[in-house]
Amino acid sequence: MKHKPGSFTRRQAIGAAGICFAMLSEKMLAASANLSDATSASEERMSTYTKDSEATGIVEIAGIHEGKGKVNTKYFRFDESPWPAHFIIYDLPPGASEGVHTHYLDDRNKQGPYDEYYYFISGHGQMDIDGQIVPVTKGDHVHTPLEVAHGVENTHPTENLRVFLTFIKRGDATAPLRAPKP
Repeated sequence: MKHKPGSFTRRQAIGAAGICFAMLSEKMLAASANLSDATSASEERMSTYTKDSEATGIVEIAGIHEGKGKVNTKYFRFDESPWPAHFIIYDLPPGASEGVHTHYLDDRNKQGPYDEYYYFISGHGQMDIDGQIVPVTKGDHVHTPLEVAHGVENTHPTENLRVFLTFIKRGDATAPLRAPKP
């Protein structure tokens, strides 16, 4: 069987295709290995968790939202990874308060566009929520969304009121909150 110049036998075509497939496979494996190496390196740089302690970085702040007294606060930074959520513990001594304030999406009053979630760790107090006095105690959880006036006060004569506060920035915020440094 004679072949025209430039034509291939079936065996030659299959052999050429096999060589091309082998070269392509080798390139794909090399690319995959490089991607795997890059992924492994990236995974090594990323931590699987962040730990912070309530006992470190406590800051005393006077007049939170123009409230009464001084409040020990702990801001949990977590390397800013939970952004746009933020976590704080307030430790309010008797008579201290976070003043009544309101958050708006457009931040018209410069209080930040936050929804807030108060979880009461210990103690007894009250919240002023849209002009209504709401008693709060250990185990209560209160959500105050945007445009709802709210504040918390320790009304117990001898015990501190401890609150775990989560606040979440709403809207098209571009930069995380920078809490006071300890």
